Amino acid sequence: MREPVPTTERLLGLVWPVALLCVFIGAFWFTTGARDAVTTTTSPCEQTWKTRADVASLERCLALDPRDVGLMTDLGGAYAAAGAGDRAEAMYRRALAVDPDDGEVHIRLGMLLLSRGDRQAAVVEGRLALRWRPGSLAAARLVDAAQDGKGQR
Repeated sequence: MREPVPTTERLLGLVWPVALLCVFIGAFWFTTGARDAVTTTTSPCEQTWKTRADVASLERCLALDPRDVGLMTDLGGAYAAAGAGDRAEAMYRRALAVDPDDGEVHIRLGMLLLSRGDRQAAVVEGRLALRWRPGSLAAARLVDAAQDGKGQR
C-alpha cells in the first residue's frame, strides 16, 4: 500500500511548475524588450528623447509639431546643457511665445539669464513664473538669487 503524500509536498508539486513559468516569463520580459513595448510613451518623439537625449532628434520632432511647448522646453534644456546658451534662450522665448503662462519655462529662462549675469531679466522671469505658479519654490529662489546678486557668472 502506498503512503499518503503530505499536504505540503503535494502543494509544492503543484506550485513549482507555475513558479518556473513565472521565472521564464520574467526573463523573457526583461531580456527581449517586451517591457519597453508595454511601457513606451504615446509619442515616438518622446521615446526617442528619453532613450538617446539627442538634440537632432528633438529638432526633428519639433519640426513635426512646431507648437509643442514641452518639446521646446526639452530642446532648450538640451541646448543649455550643451553650452549653447543663445540657442537655449531663443528656444525658451519661442516656447513662451506659444504659451506665455508656462511658469516652468519662465523659471528655466530666468535661471539661464541669471547664469549669464542678467539679474534684472532673471527677476522679471522669476516674478512671471510666480504669477503663473504661485508658491513655486524654484521661482522664489530664482527671484531671491537674482536680487541678492548670487547668480553664477
